[in-house]
Amino acid sequence: MDDFGFTVKMMPAKIVMGIKRRTSNADGRSVKDIPACWQEFLTQNMAAKITNRAKTPAMFAVYSEYDSDWTGEYAYMIGSEVTKADTVPNGLAVTRIPAQTYAVFTATGPMPDALLAVWMSVWGTNLPRTYTCDFELYDARFTRPENKEIDVYVAVNEEQIEKM
Repeated sequence: MDDFGFTVKMMPAKIVMGIKRRTSNADGRSVKDIPACWQEFLTQNMAAKITNRAKTPAMFAVYSEYDSDWTGEYAYMIGSEVTKADTVPNGLAVTRIPAQTYAVFTATGPMPDALLAVWMSVWGTNLPRTYTCDFELYDARFTRPENKEIDVYVAVNEEQIEKM
């Protein structure tokens, strides 16, 4: 993990509402699917359709429903945290992120290159990943004109990470 230090955090459960699609890193689909997902979310103003939005002024990109590990298919979602999801507007989906322990990395610099560099370092490690839900947090630091930052939360096995 040479340049990519991380902190370990226990996070409470969250509910995220947004748009979701299945993709994969192995066959290169994610390189097209993820930017297309962002474009759809932004150009169709999907954020305006999200009901019961939580107070956190942030966007989430959630990786979940893994078929296996980072080389298999998974669900990718862009959205916002909500306080409840009893009704889901047309075109939107919900992902429930369980309370769990995360290795938290911060991508800093030109995007999306800095973000991709963090993920590539994660893929190349022996982190004890659980492949439940991972997510990226886009808060006010991402909107800065310079030195943009995104926090990357990677779900890990708490007992195994403490032994590293």
